[in-house]
Amino acid sequence: MSDRSVNTVAEDGEKKEAVKQTIDEIKSEKASATGKKRDSKAITVKIFAWLFFPVTLIVLGARKLMVRFKVGITAKTTVIFTAVFGAMLIGYAAFVLASISNLVGSGHGISAAYMQRLTVTSVVLVLVFIVLGAVLGGFSSQYMIKPVRKITHRVKEISQENDLSARLDPPDSHDEFTELTKQINTMLASLEQAFERQENFVSDASHEFKTPLAVIAGYANLLRRWGKSDPKVLDEAVDAISRESENMKRIVDQLLWLAKLGEFTLNCTEFNLYEAVDDIVDGYKLVNVKHDIRIDGDPSVTLFADKNLTTEAVRTLIDNAIKYTPAENGVIRVGVEYYDRSAVIKVSDNGIGIAEKDLPQIFDRFYRCDKVRGRESGSCGLGLTICKQIVEMTGGTISVESEPGKGSTFTIAFGLKIAE
Repeated sequence: MSDRSVNTVAEDGEKKEAVKQTIDEIKSEKASATGKKRDSKAITVKIFAWLFFPVTLIVLGARKLMVRFKVGITAKTTVIFTAVFGAMLIGYAAFVLASISNLVGSGHGISAAYMQRLTVTSVVLVLVFIVLGAVLGGFSSQYMIKPVRKITHRVKEISQENDLSARLDPPDSHDEFTELTKQINTMLASLEQAFERQENFVSDASHEFKTPLAVIAGYANLLRRWGKSDPKVLDEAVDAISRESENMKRIVDQLLWLAKLGEFTLNCTEFNLYEAVDDIVDGYKLVNVKHDIRIDGDPSVTLFADKNLTTEAVRTLIDNAIKYTPAENGVIRVGVEYYDRSAVIKVSDNGIGIAEKDLPQIFDRFYRCDKVRGRESGSCGLGLTICKQIVEMTGGTISVESEPGKGSTFTIAFGLKIAE
């Protein structure tokens, strides 16, 4: 790389750093200004609370009762405005009664001048009550709408930061706003998982398609140059392109499985687990005559789970055993039994086994213990990942024991409801 290129890269890095620093400063200033506004509002509320101390005590007491009994927004609004309107009526009635009482006490009758004063005073009181009601109604409305403002502000922050891992803080009102916050958080979690699956799909596809595409392109160029005149080159190229196309198809199918797993709705039914696994084994016996595939265990084992996903997990483990077990003297045993109030499936083989250092990573995406042998056997390192996710979705656990040169045993334990 030339000195000019190095300087250009350095300048670009400095510019990016400067832009990032400027953005951080703007965010900091906005946060500071918002904090000052909140502080001024908090001071105003405290002054009002101290000036009307008895009212504050009544409001705090009523708020605690509403929170304790989880009173809804409609009920809260009704109680508040009923209390305000009732207080106004009581105040006006007290004034009228006090005025009449004074008149009676003084021994004078009701005169035109008294009625005029009473009318003027009543009009003034009504106006005062209207203003007071508007003020109290405004404060109560602000109080009722406060959770909405917080939710709106927080959602705007999450949208600006593009941070779907953030969540809304639940309000302490214990009303419909609390349920709304829960639903929004659930939606954010669902969106986060969907975007994560999408990113994983794109990343995995771009990662895993590089090799087969390079092989296909290479053999296509080989065909273009020498394939037309050399039958040996032609056969080799066609076989390689066909093989890599099958690998790509397998990768796409498994990636789609991974992408769809997070959206599956479990369709749980009670079924005989032994019979379901026995059907799978019978199917493999028809298409695979090289390996000795056996089933044993307890024919009475039943399970309450999603049958389709359960059988897919078992198929994945048998596929994996077939790939890594030599056909000569290769034995694959599938066991189904009850153990510790769980339905347990064991898939054992006498294949090449797994090294101890590889055991912690075998369920990771695209991990292959033997990279060369894995590609030759058609493995792209997604089967065990899919199996693990299926098992965990259906409430089970999966584990593995293996010894190089002697084989492996995968154990699935479904801890769901078992019919007894």
